[in-house]
Amino acid sequence: MVQAPTEPSDGGEPLYEAFYGLREQPFALSTDPKFIFWSASHRRAFDDLLVGLRRREGLLLLTGETGTGKTTLCRAVIDALGHRTFSALVLNPYMAGTEVLRVILRDFGLVSRDEIRRGSLARADAPHLLDTLEGFLRSLVPLDARAVVIVDEAQSLSPEALDQVRMLGAYEEDGQRLLQIVLCGQPGLLNTLKTDPLRALNERITRRAGLNPLLAPEVDGYVRHRLSVAGANSSAVFAPEALRLIAEYSRGLPRRINVLCDRALDEGRHGSSGLITADTMKRAARSLAGPTTAASSVDTAEPPAAGGPANEVRPSRGAVPTGPGPPRLVAPLSGIALDEPTPQADFSSLESFEPPVEDEAPPPSHRPATVLLGTGAVLVATALAAGYYAWTVVSEARRLPEVPRAHLFVSAPAAPPPVPSDDQIKDLLEGRWSVDGGRDTR
Repeated sequence: MVQAPTEPSDGGEPLYEAFYGLREQPFALSTDPKFIFWSASHRRAFDDLLVGLRRREGLLLLTGETGTGKTTLCRAVIDALGHRTFSALVLNPYMAGTEVLRVILRDFGLVSRDEIRRGSLARADAPHLLDTLEGFLRSLVPLDARAVVIVDEAQSLSPEALDQVRMLGAYEEDGQRLLQIVLCGQPGLLNTLKTDPLRALNERITRRAGLNPLLAPEVDGYVRHRLSVAGANSSAVFAPEALRLIAEYSRGLPRRINVLCDRALDEGRHGSSGLITADTMKRAARSLAGPTTAASSVDTAEPPAAGGPANEVRPSRGAVPTGPGPPRLVAPLSGIALDEPTPQADFSSLESFEPPVEDEAPPPSHRPATVLLGTGAVLVATALAAGYYAWTVVSEARRLPEVPRAHLFVSAPAAPPPVPSDDQIKDLLEGRWSVDGGRDTR
């Protein structure tokens, strides 16, 4: 049951949480593990990481496209390990080595932000920071506690920084790793690890888990799950047609689903609608495309032509005629029909996505028919002149002078040399006669 809109205490417009009876924002872009949805790939990756960390494996890997929920999954794994787990989350991959060590020490609770900025560790070098970290890790052994470092966006780390991460995982005592590291990154990280400088790091990874985008049925369950966690009284907030559009626009990426659903709930609250329909979802997607696109999609009605009926209905731009009946709307510039799934489309981000625009009329024409006819006549005349010139050049081209025929004279065959007699051959062998000079007169 959807509640009636209430006025907030500050006198502004009511939030959609109050309108739909929600305790909190269900589709916030946060990494709160209580909102995690257990799809097939999320469940498998969670189990792999949890088993690896419980077995004290030193280096683990989690990959997935941007927005699949890698950080949220890692937080859920840390929560499942229990209260004896110290964790550090490195979110900025562009920090230097000493800055990474300071963040790890801060998240482990050894120092505060003020101590890092103005305390004894403000000017500490890498060996000093490493000694502090090693002392803390060895103090966890008698407590049966563990320390885990999660490096997010690891594909942006330099090879030198990744190799330093490998060195951090080398601390051990009695055959147990003192520090466990989980590398999180996009699928390109797999190719980076195969290069020669990172061969040693790649060979030490004992667990490799991956996250995939949600399937269409999983998108439905994802939306209903987050609404239920946020306190929705009824799961039927989104119509089935709206859920189908969410799966199509988001391509199954949880982050995009959150952005679309959050904007759709806001649009529904503005329209005082307790059910998010397909039209509401399209308006939400249009608003996410930005003010420029929204302004360009305003319907511009074209005045009727002279002599035509005043109530003539003209098809809107982006409409495909389908015979009798209203035209079928398609997404502008892409030719994607709204009533058909488009798995081949690739929307890299919601900022670059242009949602379907309905009832968009073509801009009025400002070019008179006489100008169009004159332009066509000029083009035809130009083409005829060019053809005539080419024909003239070809027809009046001078011919090459004829080459005189060469006469072939064949002379009589040369007479064969005289065949020497037997006496001449005998004299030739004895050196008294030559072929050129005849008999020797000596």
